[in-house]
Amino acid sequence: MSVEELKRYYIKNYEELLNYISKRLENIRIPRTRRYRSKLYRLKTIYAKKIETTYNILYSELTKLVKALEVLQRQNVFYKELFKMNTDHYPEDLLRYYRVRIKILKKIYNQYIVSIKSSTNEYEAKILYRSAIGRMLSIIKRRKRLLERIKESLKELSKMPVIRDDEIKVIVAGMPQVGKSTLVSKLSTAKPEIASYPFTTKNIIVGHMMKEPGIRIAFIDTPGILDRPISERNPIELRAIYAIKYLADYTIYLIDVSPSAYYTLDEQLNVLNDVMKIVGTNILVCINKIDITPKESIEKIKQVIGDKYKLEVIPISAKEGYGVDELLNKIISVVKNRSKESN
Repeated sequence: MSVEELKRYYIKNYEELLNYISKRLENIRIPRTRRYRSKLYRLKTIYAKKIETTYNILYSELTKLVKALEVLQRQNVFYKELFKMNTDHYPEDLLRYYRVRIKILKKIYNQYIVSIKSSTNEYEAKILYRSAIGRMLSIIKRRKRLLERIKESLKELSKMPVIRDDEIKVIVAGMPQVGKSTLVSKLSTAKPEIASYPFTTKNIIVGHMMKEPGIRIAFIDTPGILDRPISERNPIELRAIYAIKYLADYTIYLIDVSPSAYYTLDEQLNVLNDVMKIVGTNILVCINKIDITPKESIEKIKQVIGDKYKLEVIPISAKEGYGVDELLNKIISVVKNRSKESN
């Protein structure tokens, strides 16, 4: 089951629920027949139907929310971290919370439906009716801001690309504007938006590639990461951090030291340090844009990275395709070796 399953569950916010319930209650009518000769009996019947309608709507919505959270609970921790980033809660915590709310809702309904039927005058019935509706709605209203954040987060997650468990997941990471999206579009089926300003990629983009039978690779384009403490990184950057931490089987770190580079080498190496703290040496460094970078600069950086980090470096031009086949062959070689080791 993938995050696409979340598309089945449209979560209403408090205002939407309130409007929907109000419209439904307006349409409840009891015809004047002999059965309802008593005005009080007719009134109590109307109130009971309205209480029941409100209960059924809220019960349905809360149950739907619980089912959506159960779907999310079964996903990779990557999606759960994104959800927590947006809501300040893990799905497991909210599941407990909303399951309790359903029990409270049932208790309120059962209490008031009995009280309404046993009320002895119109005033008492009216007070009980208003109290019942108010208390049931308060279950949602008390944390309506949280519900709004849950709704938006589930909606966002449902639009995220499907990442299969049987795929080798290769993360393409780096600072903004180093050519990550261009590289992913060369390596796979992905067609990411490519533009000449930072933070074009604000979400995760996945491209798939089947090079040989049994070898399916997902290349994952991530938002750019800036050189700053993690406490100062925005939600866009954190998506990349979580993808590296929870999805990566292998990581390509892209560096741009061309004359048109947005960031200095030191800044890009600082971010490389941060990435290596997550993935260790399970990473390949690529120097991108070699078609417009002086050869002496390329050789100098290869030596610096080799000496300081003991990492393999492959020079490429994602735009022109130089070195891309070598990079792809390297990744496939790593995948095959791991497959042999696991067997």
